[in-house]
Amino acid sequence: MDKRIMPKIGENVSRLGMGLMRLPSGENGIEYAAAEALVDKLMGAGVTYYDTAFFYHGGESEHFARRALIERYARDSFTIATKMPLGEAEKSGDTQGFFDAQQKKLGSDYIDFYLMHGINGGSIDHMARLGADEVITRMKRDGRVRYNGFSYHGAADDLPKVLDGFDWDFCMIQLSYYDWYALDGKKLYTAVTERGIPLVVMEPVRGGGLARCHPDIMKVFERANPHVTTASWALRWVGSLPGVDVVLSGMSNMDQVNENIRLFSPLNPLTDTERAVIEDAMDAFKKLPLIPCTECNYCDKCPQSIPIPRLFGGKNDVVRFGYSWYLANYKEFVNPENQMSACTACGVCESVCPQRIDIIERLKTLNAELAG
Repeated sequence: MDKRIMPKIGENVSRLGMGLMRLPSGENGIEYAAAEALVDKLMGAGVTYYDTAFFYHGGESEHFARRALIERYARDSFTIATKMPLGEAEKSGDTQGFFDAQQKKLGSDYIDFYLMHGINGGSIDHMARLGADEVITRMKRDGRVRYNGFSYHGAADDLPKVLDGFDWDFCMIQLSYYDWYALDGKKLYTAVTERGIPLVVMEPVRGGGLARCHPDIMKVFERANPHVTTASWALRWVGSLPGVDVVLSGMSNMDQVNENIRLFSPLNPLTDTERAVIEDAMDAFKKLPLIPCTECNYCDKCPQSIPIPRLFGGKNDVVRFGYSWYLANYKEFVNPENQMSACTACGVCESVCPQRIDIIERLKTLNAELAG
């Protein structure tokens, strides 16, 4: 298993990390025997980085980390990362309370990597108002936290403010080849690496979207190498970037575990020829039959409060990545009174749309698709 010493903090970590948010689950929650088998396989292969959070699996993930790792393996043979639900804290004292509860649930004297969860541009000010920065500083001094960091879910332009607003030991961003070429992934990555801050990457396969994307994209990879999975291209692309210390993968079955162990034992960086294949795949993404919505939100004044940009964005993700959750959970995707069937064809949205999208007809078509 490839390992790397993280700059600034000197911690030796496995390049592959396991995200404990997509564990085998059933009606009664996490299927512990199956999930522990995945952990055992990864531990045996030398994976040392395990990432959980306050909310994962309805709050059960941290308990699983205790049972599967802390109670079964030497504490210095792995590292645990978990996250404070900063957005849920409302007053001074809440952050300390969250931390104490998480540490108790984990059953560990210390947490290796402790992150502020879902940071955005306004979070630094929120941290200061709540005294969260003082709490983390004190927890580090007392030995209850080894390294402090954050997971970022905001705009790229706001990231420098967050990076420079506190003395972070590491950070985590979402990054994939799709984010790099189509969104702001490169800008996020550059802001972190130019400061020399250790970097953990989440969602390298975009929640599985890059493993089972549109057939036109799948064909690009199959022509290049029919013997490997599309997910392996995405994982190797992220792992090949200089400055990426840990690549998190939310593995949920043994096939994924075995493939990921193979990919990172050792990791073979993409060649120039393989990088060209990624670029070909992105060219194919650009040709997909998408709704030409830029999510500019000019149409957010819909008298029926229909969330048009969100709906169109969800439909486009179905086309790109086959996200079945959009189709399966549409009735929960928006409030019942704001569903597409509420459209009265008043035309307000089309009158302000810079892209001149035939919004009314698109909504009718989507409503028919999802109601069928």
